[in-house]
Amino acid sequence: MFKLIRKINLEALAWLIGLLYLALINPASANHFSFCIFKLLGFELCPGCGLGLSISFLLHGDFVNSFHAHPLGSIALVILIFRIFSLLKKAFLRSFSIEHTTT
Repeated sequence: MFKLIRKINLEALAWLIGLLYLALINPASANHFSFCIFKLLGFELCPGCGLGLSISFLLHGDFVNSFHAHPLGSIALVILIFRIFSLLKKAFLRSFSIEHTTT
């Protein structure tokens, strides 16, 4: 089990947990915690605000509300999924090559 944990990239794990959270929350709910520093400081305009909500709507199949929350949500989701796969692929290929060079 510890070998598996060492193989998993922490960045990939963070992105996976974030996407899992967005998949499990109810995006239509009005009460969402925000990690946005601008919003926490009281600023109204932030170019990234709504991106997480947009991805959450996408993961729930609500494409119209996703676009209304942030028009770049679908692009961000594709980029995140690509990043996760590339990190995991790199980690597993590296561990695979290490295992075979030691045997």
